[in-house]
Amino acid sequence: MVEISVIIPAYNAIDYLDEAIESIINQSFKDLEIICVDDGSTDTTLERLEYYASKDSRVQVYSQENQGPGGASNTGLSKAKGKYVYFMDADDILDLNALEELYGIMEEKELDFVIFKAINYDQDTDKYYEESYFTMPKLHEVVGDSIFDWRDIGNTIFDISVTPWSKLYRHDLIKKSGAQFPLELIYHDNIFFWEIMFNSSRIYFYDKILYTRRVHSSSLVHSHNEKSVHTIKTNNLIFKTFMDYGHFEDFKEFLYNRKVRLINTRYDLIMDEFKEYFFTEMKKDFEKIIGHEKYDDFYSTLTEKNKSLFNNVIESNNHLEYDLNNKLYELKKGNENLNKELKSLKKKNKKLKKDNKELKKEIKKLNNFNKSLLSSNSWKLTKPLRAFTNFFRK
Repeated sequence: MVEISVIIPAYNAIDYLDEAIESIINQSFKDLEIICVDDGSTDTTLERLEYYASKDSRVQVYSQENQGPGGASNTGLSKAKGKYVYFMDADDILDLNALEELYGIMEEKELDFVIFKAINYDQDTDKYYEESYFTMPKLHEVVGDSIFDWRDIGNTIFDISVTPWSKLYRHDLIKKSGAQFPLELIYHDNIFFWEIMFNSSRIYFYDKILYTRRVHSSSLVHSHNEKSVHTIKTNNLIFKTFMDYGHFEDFKEFLYNRKVRLINTRYDLIMDEFKEYFFTEMKKDFEKIIGHEKYDDFYSTLTEKNKSLFNNVIESNNHLEYDLNNKLYELKKGNENLNKELKSLKKKNKKLKKDNKELKKEIKKLNNFNKSLLSSNSWKLTKPLRAFTNFFRK
């Protein structure tokens, strides 16, 4: 049996495919099968994959009609025979020693999966930069060098990147959990992550950057177009997963607030031409919550800001009105904060005036004392002695 199955879903990835595949082919760890799934590409991705298969017997190529990255990942998973499974994006780069290091950790610690860090590379500016979502400092602060599971870390569970490429998984754990990637959702990683998380008891965080995540114009367009609306369905699927495993009540406050916050964040990032479509879908989803038996439970846990966002969606007739209502809320909060600051400054000013008055009294007292001292007989009698002393000091 092969030790590691590497799964690479690919769709129109020809521009960056060579770097991605060569970072796997040239790994210091050699006992691999490299499963490439072309997801209905319209460029020459499939031909390039077949070229690599002709050069390296470890490379397997499968082609299918377009199902989205989730469907391609599922196809690759169905072909995998390795003891461990690693998912790789077709436009990114894995450090050449990564699989060797991760394999050693998995074997030594007998883990269900290991998590590691990634760095971003901006293709347009040729700059590398870190992002806390992919370096996970809060997780490291909580778990350190220990083996843990989801019960050990509370809400820090939401500070773990859900990306499958930042983890090496034990294959039989995936089989046991039945975890799959939802089809035709751009945020498909989320559901797979939670399925695996709730079935794992031995997890380890490897505090090292091993992966380079490429950021380029086409990836940004993809994340800011009409498909951003998938965040609504994804959040609902996350709720369902937590409920299916009986953990929803433990995390409901965080989940409710996260839903409203994340959906609004995606709305803010989406291109202007898709805002009305996104708003309409967001409003449909929120209106379903109002009619749900858990509505009171949901609404009572929201922060003031999230209550405002939720109410503004319900009360607005279109995305322009929604934007205006949100702006009015921000202006109102800004005004409230300014009033609080003004009140605080007035209080400080009043105290300073009082302190100043007291200081003036003290100064007056000291001046009177000084006058009285200078006019005293003892001061006059010692004047010659002071003059004599000052003469010898010169």
